Order: sequence, then C-alpha cells, then structure tokens
Amino acid sequence: MPPENSSTSRDPARRNRDRAGSVILLVLMTLLLTAFALTKYLEKTAIDLLADAREVRAERLRVEAYSALETVLAVLQEFRAVDGALHSPAEGWGAPLEFAGYAPPEGLTVEAALEDESGKIPLPQADFQTLRDLFLLLGQKQSDAERLADALLVWMQADYEPVDSFSARATDYERDTLPHDPPLRSLHSFAELASIRYVRDLLFDEQGRPNELWQRFVDSVSLYDFERPNLNGASATTLGALGGYDAAGVRVLTDYLGGAGAYTQQGPDYFRTTQEVTALVGQTATSARLDTQVHCLRINVTVREGRTAFRLTAVVAPPGEAALPPAAPPAAAGSNTTGQDATDSTSSAAASTATPPAAPAADTASGTQTALNYPFTLLEIRENDEITGSFPSAQPAPE
Repeated sequence: MPPENSSTSRDPARRNRDRAGSVILLVLMTLLLTAFALTKYLEKTAIDLLADAREVRAERLRVEAYSALETVLAVLQEFRAVDGALHSPAEGWGAPLEFAGYAPPEGLTVEAALEDESGKIPLPQADFQTLRDLFLLLGQKQSDAERLADALLVWMQADYEPVDSFSARATDYERDTLPHDPPLRSLHSFAELASIRYVRDLLFDEQGRPNELWQRFVDSVSLYDFERPNLNGASATTLGALGGYDAAGVRVLTDYLGGAGAYTQQGPDYFRTTQEVTALVGQTATSARLDTQVHCLRINVTVREGRTAFRLTAVVAPPGEAALPPAAPPAAAGSNTTGQDATDSTSSAAASTATPPAAPAADTASGTQTALNYPFTLLEIRENDEITGSFPSAQPAPE
C-alpha cells in the first residue's frame, strides 16, 4: 500500500495552527482596542476630575475672598462709626485684615489692598480748566492740552462750545467711517477714549494700543461721580489740577501725608479739615475744591492657594457720597415729556446707586421683611480682572 501523502497528512494540523493563530491575533487586537479605549477614557476622566477640582478650588477661594471683603468692610465701618468719617489709612485702617485678626484657613493666604478712588479727579465733575490743567501737568503743551480738554467735553456734554476753534465738534462724528453721535454723558469706560477725535491720536500709538499718556491720564481721573476729591489720598495731578497747588505746595503736602522729607520723624499723617491744610501750606493755597474725607474706596482682595489665585475688586462708598457716572445725557432745557422721562430715568439710576443696597431680612414672627441697613454703597464688583493681565484702569464702570 503506498504511503500517504505527507502534505495531505499535515493539512489538518496546519489548519488548526492557523485557526489558533487567528484567534490569538483577534484576542490581541481586542485587548489593544480595549486598552486604547480605556486609556482615552482614563485621560478624559482625569481631565474632568482636574476641571472639577479646579472649579471646587476656585469656588473655595471665591468664598474666602468675599469673606475677607466683608471683614474689610466691617473694619472700615468701625472706624467710620467712631470718627464720623474715613480720612486716611493713617488712621489705622490701612491693614484691615491684620487689624481684625483675620486668619484664613490653612493653606490659603489672603491679602487686602485699599486705594482711595476719591483721591482722583472725578470725570463727571471735570470742567475745561480742570482738564486743561491736568493735561498740562501730564506734559502736554498748551494748545494740545486745550484741544484734548475740548475733545473730551464735546464727547461728554451737550451743546458744548470748544474753546479752541480747531477742536472737533459733535457734528464731525457724522463724517466718520461709521457715522455716530457722541453719547453726551461722562465716560462709562476708558475704552471710549479710542473713539474720541484727537484724544485717540495722542493717547494711543499707531497700532491703537494705549500709550504712557493714556495710562497717566486714567490713573489721574475716576469714572465715578463725587463732589470733591479727598486731599489725604490725592495724587500730585489732583493737587495741581483741582487744588491749584504749585510744585512746592504739592511737595509739602505729599511729604506731610507720606511722612517723608521734613516729616520723616512724624511718620504718615492726615488732615481732618481743610483749615489744617491752609495752616500748613499757607493762605494762598486754593483747596476749596478738595475735601479731607474718603468718598469712594477701591478694595482689592487676593486669595492664593499654591499657584492658584482669585482676585476680587470692589468699589464702595459711604451712603450718598459717590455714584456711578450718569447713564444718559441730562435732559435738554425746555423739553417737556421727553425731557421729563429722561430726567426721571437718570434720577432713578442715580438713586439706585447712591443708596445702600437694601437686602430683605425675614421677620419670622410677623411674616414681614425689613431692610438691611448696609453701611456702604457697592458701586462696582469684579472678579479676576487683573490676574488675566488686563489693564485695571481700563475696566468700565458697571451700568
């Protein structure tokens, strides 16, 4: 009998091995796809968990920031209740968290910095002379200072007649690429400066970015509306443009307030009345347009945990002492219904910001609500503005 063909006898074994290899390859591919899918799932889960963790941490820092802000306001109110008003950090409230013995939770650091917003020139109250003198102090020549002052007032005031005959008028804006009208009310944002004729040429560079003059201008003026700046927190430009002090008078005042020069041994001090200012600087000082009380205060609270930070900025004022810039131009003289409506809406907006917020508190016994007599008016509140690298002074006032 002839021997069986060897290739034929090996076919079943080869088929079995091929089948086993295919199964193994299929299993390996399944494991590879499963591992790939599991890896992607874990990566997504890790990202989601990280995002959730950051959100929880940010909320924790946010809560702590508002807690610190309330502590700062409580300290300010305590000094205000005792002294009748706030004058200067030299009174003892310059480091409010330390004064209150504030201790943040373990792992957190909390800082509070105060800036007297009422030490600046209130833009809603500024007139031609004030703006012209300010730009002169900022290094502009007489003709440029007058044209800058004219341009701002044309933008902010109805029926304003420029002093310089070459200054832009309200009707000139109708010939712009995008025709528009000036808002005829004080600035709500320093970003508006980029739209004002002539101002945009001197306060911005060729690429349209704010230059040094822009920065010095916005550091010298305030968007908020208050009557008289606080001399105790006034900058040199406020003292010169509004107070009328010359360079020698400004130096004496800044040395006295800062405890420098001839007042080094005395340390930082402050004025309680304008009569004290006259006694120090002389009878020729014109301080009638300045005050000695804080009317508007900016509070910056920063909470940090490791490399994570949360910044809270609030602008507050004692009741009735500062307000937001007007939301609309004042009513035209002689108008009836329309003018009355505009006046009413403007007055309502002013009233809503000039009085402390009244948060209702429930009276469980009678079922009625009583107003919370909050000691400050909240004019502005912002979160994480400066952490993102934006210009702090460029932020708009809230509508």
